[in-house]
Amino acid sequence: MTDAGLLASAALLALAGAGHCLGMCSGISGALTFSLPREKQSGRALWGWQALFSGGRVLSYTLLGALVGAFGGALVNALPVPRGAPFLASGVLMLLLALSLAGRASGLAWLENLGHGLWRRIQPLVKRLVPVDRPVKALALGMAWGLLPCGLVYSALALAVTAAGPVSGASVMLVFGLVTLPTVMGAGVITGHLGWLRSRGWRASSAVLAALMAAWFLWQGWTAAHQGMDHGADHGQHDAPAQIH
Repeated sequence: MTDAGLLASAALLALAGAGHCLGMCSGISGALTFSLPREKQSGRALWGWQALFSGGRVLSYTLLGALVGAFGGALVNALPVPRGAPFLASGVLMLLLALSLAGRASGLAWLENLGHGLWRRIQPLVKRLVPVDRPVKALALGMAWGLLPCGLVYSALALAVTAAGPVSGASVMLVFGLVTLPTVMGAGVITGHLGWLRSRGWRASSAVLAALMAAWFLWQGWTAAHQGMDHGADHGQHDAPAQIH
């Protein structure tokens, strides 16, 4: 898949999971607000602190994207990866997300269990950052927030693996994180106006959108795989006469 296709997929993943983000992160965003000194819990200053929290979260996503992208690149170099495999992988991820949003299956929930062990190790360090009285603490706390177990984030990381490179993987997660900013930052301040993201209609629309993207990815993967086979067959036919001579 091209970098543009991966970036578009990351943005769509974040948009389709906006309701999930609101449900998971609005409480965290509010709790982080109360970790600030009382005089900083309202007004313009609060938006600045929320930007630091979310900036740290996006930074964690970006660094993780670079890590898994490098892993994907090493995997591609070590193993014969079929043409169209990134499309197929993305299609499966989007299908799982669609099923999860539609309430038909646990979808990506099993991925969240993989992060619980890591979070238990980080949690004691997080407690040392409260109260948040300096910007560096807010940024560090935001980075820890980015490591919270979340099926949506892990699905984005799995998408970043298919980028097969640290820069491309980081770009995928950066786009994913940036698209989540309005929902997550706004949740702590105007959460009453974002309640529509929890509605059944929004989740159904998101599920349909994710399912359509899944179908498109799977079709592209199937087409690319068959083009690869046809190319290999043509290459073999051209090589045969040379061997006879």
